[in-house]
Amino acid sequence: MNLEERLINWARAQSCGGGDGGRDSLVASIYFPGVSGRSVSSTLDLADANRVEVAMRTLMPLDRRLLQMHYVWHKPPFVICRRLGLKVRPATVFDLALAHARRSLGEKLLEPKREFVSMQSIIDRLQSEPLAETK
Repeated sequence: MNLEERLINWARAQSCGGGDGGRDSLVASIYFPGVSGRSVSSTLDLADANRVEVAMRTLMPLDRRLLQMHYVWHKPPFVICRRLGLKVRPATVFDLALAHARRSLGEKLLEPKREFVSMQSIIDRLQSEPLAETK
């Protein structure tokens, strides 16, 4: 999933169970009795939405509120700009703020690269270079 799809998934998870208004369907209550008050959507990835939510909490407040208003509340750009104190015109101000918020969230969501180290190479290096000289 790219970042845009992850943000849409996060927004659907934020809006009461996938955008259905919080209604619990009869089928969901019969087949999934443990999930109360929320319809079960097979297209909703809750694990990824939780990862995005954790990363969202580490963002700056302006970026967090901008992404929330744009993706969850579906507010138009001029409303978002007025609420956040950004200039409404030119429209590039909103576009740059949204791009900055997306980029900072994308950096938070990057998983660190795992570095695999051979234990044999560590043992060989320790044997060739003594740790301390004794006199």
